[in-house]
Amino acid sequence: MAQRGRGMGSGGGGGRGMGGGRGMGPGGNCVCPNCGEKVPHERGVPCFEVKCPKCGTSMTRE
Repeated sequence: MAQRGRGMGSGGGGGRGMGGGRGMGPGGNCVCPNCGEKVPHERGVPCFEVKCPKCGTSMTRE
């Protein structure tokens, strides 16, 4: 009689989940780390490429 294995198998897994890291989606704002100014995030334009309209610092994603 053959025994059945009880190992974990070789499943994939390892997905990133929602809202993690880069590529956060089209919504949200870009925020200036220097003065706190917020501007709406433009799809296809990374926030670090956007300059703050008040002080000229590169924005970050909120």
